[in-house]
Amino acid sequence: MAQAPIKVNVETKERIRYLAALVDTTQAEVVDRAVQEYAVRHADLIEKGIDRARSVLASGDAALAAHLLGKPLDDVQRVSGGVGQNS
Repeated sequence: MAQAPIKVNVETKERIRYLAALVDTTQAEVVDRAVQEYAVRHADLIEKGIDRARSVLASGDAALAAHLLGKPLDDVQRVSGGVGQNS
């Protein structure tokens, strides 16, 4: 399995290290299990996020740009000259 570094604060890194030692597993396995449990426990939040993403994508290029930039749609449309309002 390929590994990639993730950035966490020092306190979290230490908790991961201690947990791994206590349950006799790797730090990567502790993180994997935590992410799996988070996904199960927060499936409703993930579903809402997916619905939000679908809504933004269905709203056209200008709405997508506004969402990604954190700007009002009117501002993006004004700058783009109204281009990209429909997908």
